[in-house]
Amino acid sequence: MQSIIGFTVFSNLPESRLQALENAHQRALTYFMRLQRRSLVVGETHLELWGREGMENRLHTLPDGSLLALIGSPRGEVNLAKVQDALMTDRFELPWEGRFLLLRISADGKRWTMWNDWLGSMPVFHAEIGRGRIASTLEPAVVASAGYTPDDFFLPGVVSLLVNGHFISDWTLYKGMKIIPPDSRMEWGEGGFRAETLWTVQPSQSRWEAGWDDLVDEMYELSRKAIADVLKTQPRWILPLSSGLDSRLIAGVAAEMGVELHTYAWGEPESTDVIYSRQTAKTLGLPWKWIDLCNDFLERYTPLWADLFGSSMHFHGMYQMCFLDSLPDAGIPLLNGFLGDVLSGSSLLKLSNENIFYKKDWYLHWSVEELRSLLKAFPLEDILLEIKKEVQGMFARIPGAQFSRIILFELWNRQRLFTSFQATLASYWIGVDTPFLNRAYARFSLSLPRAVLENRRLLGDVFRRYYGKLAVIPGTYANEPFIRTGRYILRRRIVEHLPPPLHHGPFAGFDDVPLRMDIDCIQASGKKSLWPLFDAWNELAKWLDVRLLEREYQTLQHSNKDIRPLRRLQSVQTLAYRLRSDAKVSQA
Repeated sequence: MQSIIGFTVFSNLPESRLQALENAHQRALTYFMRLQRRSLVVGETHLELWGREGMENRLHTLPDGSLLALIGSPRGEVNLAKVQDALMTDRFELPWEGRFLLLRISADGKRWTMWNDWLGSMPVFHAEIGRGRIASTLEPAVVASAGYTPDDFFLPGVVSLLVNGHFISDWTLYKGMKIIPPDSRMEWGEGGFRAETLWTVQPSQSRWEAGWDDLVDEMYELSRKAIADVLKTQPRWILPLSSGLDSRLIAGVAAEMGVELHTYAWGEPESTDVIYSRQTAKTLGLPWKWIDLCNDFLERYTPLWADLFGSSMHFHGMYQMCFLDSLPDAGIPLLNGFLGDVLSGSSLLKLSNENIFYKKDWYLHWSVEELRSLLKAFPLEDILLEIKKEVQGMFARIPGAQFSRIILFELWNRQRLFTSFQATLASYWIGVDTPFLNRAYARFSLSLPRAVLENRRLLGDVFRRYYGKLAVIPGTYANEPFIRTGRYILRRRIVEHLPPPLHHGPFAGFDDVPLRMDIDCIQASGKKSLWPLFDAWNELAKWLDVRLLEREYQTLQHSNKDIRPLRRLQSVQTLAYRLRSDAKVSQA
């Protein structure tokens, strides 16, 4: 899978910061020995690229001397020469689907222009540094170039990180660094940075009067086409198969098409994901393998996570790194069900019209009440008002009904700024494609009435009508399978009369057994699994009541029943990474 995985573009940086920038590149990329790097100079601008063989096919010089670079995993014909004329029009729309960015650097290097996919699924961090500027898919590269310190922390960003484990809007941990907006045309020039939202995907009411059968058929056709268009691009694929609906739908289409698909699962052998992903693979006749992630992946991979993501979100995805390293070295890219659940309505179960930022659900880390005890000398009430104002401003800019705004808010925040880490990691290891990152399917989903989306009702009927043999398999998507068979009902009744210790073998899967691998690591390796939390203990004590952190750690040491203490510590890990005493040395 030929692609440019990431980039850094900069101009007029102070000489004293160039070595820090290169150090950040080296720390992030040294692990990936097979990736190629390329450095280009366009006028006063320097462009650093990294990716796989064939990167030159994603570069093109225009007649005026400006340079085009296509970054990511665009789907469709990549012929940048065909794009150059369309670029000059006011209504230029990117001709590709998928996860990508298009960057244009003027011949003199004084102006950068960028277009991103409708989700903004590849976060780009940017900052002005003195007379210079920088933009990069590597957050640590921008932080190192700017030489930021805790004095530069953006306090509303700190609070948003602690509450939800990610930032909102264009915020980051630092006052001087921003994230590019989604679905936009952006420009950096002598007048600074400006962005225009393109609205290639937005809510509508175009299907509010459509009949139910027509909607079921259309969702089936659009979702199947989105998946099939991806499957056709490669002869073989890897699919992490969970007990949810998105990877199951991808597997169902692949089996129909006869695509060579290798499926995998990880976690405790009797976890919900392992049990029902194996059953799905067996039903479809697909090869399936369980991956044992062992109990030291936090200690092994957390420093690499920090080098790749820095302080852009809470420390969370080390298990994905271990999984990717466990795959056979066969050059087979990975499929990711990224954001399919939100497009089919799952976010409506988790968000409400009010207090959206402080949603009390599975994603909550520290509640506002807990922050009052945790934070030291923070003007918390003023910060909460600033966050509320930003959230309300985002909602005001989104057209459509309130529930549609909720969906787009979820897509533009948690999905693009956190959940996208899975696709990012896969792109570095083996290459990735994201079938549901498709404009036609997204426009369809955002044109539906709320009643169709609640409880993923429409997708449920797609499974009942077109994937019946998968609809009988339970999973994490609902309390009951879409189609309840007599055998399922009988087993369910038996389980209801059995004590939990007997819910094994033929009666496994009825209890929701979520993944607890991270907690297993902490119980096996102790404080080393939460680096650099305890290395920065003294620095953290100036900002937080560390007694509460110790309490959460002790809870994890003695029980794996509740994952929330882990998430609280993971959000503070990010802060610790930027507070630790050796951070200044590592960025020099």
